[in-house]
Amino acid sequence: MLGLTGDADISSQEVFRKIFWSCPKDDMQLVMAVEPYKINERLTIQRGLFLLGNDLRFSFENCLVNLLLHARRQNRPSNEWLHKIEVAAGARADVLRTLDNVNINSATLFPGLDGFCESLQVAVQIQELDFWPGIAQTEDREKWVKGI
Repeated sequence: MLGLTGDADISSQEVFRKIFWSCPKDDMQLVMAVEPYKINERLTIQRGLFLLGNDLRFSFENCLVNLLLHARRQNRPSNEWLHKIEVAAGARADVLRTLDNVNINSATLFPGLDGFCESLQVAVQIQELDFWPGIAQTEDREKWVKGI
């Protein structure tokens, strides 16, 4: 799509300028993973990258759709390199519990007070589900307890 060779260094300034600073052709909107210029504590811990659309005239979603359509025209199905994972509402606690067991939670991803508080809130929600199955909302639990 970009006309680059297989050994092109897409992190070089020259290629970055070609992709993101020049006005792309009408059918060349795409989304690429880019490394941030400056790193902070969160990005270091998360080993984060950003997804960036190359044409500011279009939304991120439009650039992504154009990339997917281009892949389809080239017989390169996106299911080889793009995956969407949906977690059912009922499985949320199990997924969060499993992630926490391998030390992936808000406290580890977002160091500082905000991340700690978010991870604490999730831990309390999971504990409520474990000890109050089917009665996780505080209002419902109070009504249920009063009904005893």
